[in-house]
Order: sequence, then C-alpha cells, then structure tokens
Amino acid sequence: MSPGIFVTGTDTGVGKTVVSAALSIALSRLGFRVGVMKPIETGVLPARPSQSDAARLRQAAGCQAPLDAISPYRFPLPVAPITAAKQAGRTISLTLLDRRYRQLAQQHDWMVVEGVGGVLVPIKANMDVTDLISRFNLPAVIVGRSGLGGINHARLTIEALRQREIPIIALVLNRPRPARLPIERAQEHSTVEVLGRLASVPVLGPLPHQPTLRRDFQRAASRLARSPAMTHLALMIASDERTAGRLSSHPSPS
Repeated sequence: MSPGIFVTGTDTGVGKTVVSAALSIALSRLGFRVGVMKPIETGVLPARPSQSDAARLRQAAGCQAPLDAISPYRFPLPVAPITAAKQAGRTISLTLLDRRYRQLAQQHDWMVVEGVGGVLVPIKANMDVTDLISRFNLPAVIVGRSGLGGINHARLTIEALRQREIPIIALVLNRPRPARLPIERAQEHSTVEVLGRLASVPVLGPLPHQPTLRRDFQRAASRLARSPAMTHLALMIASDERTAGRLSSHPSPS
C-alpha cells in the first residue's frame, strides 16, 4: 500500500479541491507518481463530468486511472452523501470504496484523497467522513477559511479528528475570496494569529487567492502548487515519520 494523505475541510466551499490538486502537483514535482481519489462527490452534473472535482484532481495529478475508480460514487443532488445516495436510489458500499482505494494505492507512490464536506458529514447511517479517514488509515490535512468564522470551524474540526485519534499533518488556511476591506484584513489577521497559538498543529497560509479558479482551474492549481505554503506542505508530507519509511525506493525530498 502506498502512503497518502486525506484532505478534509472545516466546511464545504473552503477550497479542498484546489488544495488537493495543488498538493498533487507539488508532490509530482518531487518525483512521486501521485494517485488521487474523491470517494464520494455530490452535485455532479451527468452531462458535465469533466467539471467534477474528481476529473479536476485526475488532470492535476496526471493520473491515468478511470474516473469511476477515482470517484466510485457521484451524485447529481448537491446535498450530504447520505441524502444524495438515497435520492439516487443507491447504497454506498464501504467494501467497494476500500477496494478502489487499494487498487489505486498499489499503482502509485502517493495517494491524495479528498473528502466530501466536513468531517462529520454523514455518508450513511452511523458513518461519517471521519470513519472513512479511519478506514483508509490516513493522516489528515485540514483546509479552513482564513477569514471570519475560521477559528471556531478549525478548532471544532481538529477536536473531532483527535477524538477519533486521526493524525493531523497541518491546517491550511485558504482565501476563497480576497480580503480587500480593512475589516476583512483585520479578521484574517486575527484568524491566522489565534489559530497559530491555539490550534496546536502546524498552520500554513493564508494561501494566495486565485481569481481565475472558476474559469481555469488547472492553471490556478498549478500556481498555487508553487506557493511557499504548498511547497512546504508537500515537503512536510513526503518526509513525515509515519510514512517516510515506506518510500525507500525514492531519495529524500529534503
């Protein structure tokens, strides 16, 4: 099994996909064959599969695996997986997700897995995203907002992961929108400063806002991969003690 990372978020719309894509690119630049997975995705328009998160990750990583392997469950309704699956008349099989992950992991040096929503979003009865992270046995990278509300959401997410004894590599603060007004800049400064003191995990960012993200996702992800925060994150992950020993065929990235 290849080592990997599970990218989760403090909420939906915080930038998990662009961070996952940028991380895949950054790890690829270190010389690793990177596999990607978006086990469950909602809000996917059947007529536009190329605009799904899974397709964007696949392109960013240069992964050749079929889209159905990368994202076994894609639902059109943009709601929680437990509701989207029910509306589509389907049942999410954890056995299938396990099998797909193992198949991808065996073909790549590194896996970058992106979750759906936040860590307590229900996947099926009595199971949420934290259960999926535990099943894959991966450490987590948390993506959170750098602005107002970011402190509470980040600390709640960290607490939920720690209750499940899931290791956390870092908290990455993202700018889904630019901080233009003085009050927005003050809010961002407060969020970064307070989390730096209280999160008790490495805090990276804020990542530079990507204004072209909607019209040119791949270019925005490639630019973000070159940012100091994402470069540092890739080096942190690739040299992490919990997985470094499983990469003996590769030189140290440091």
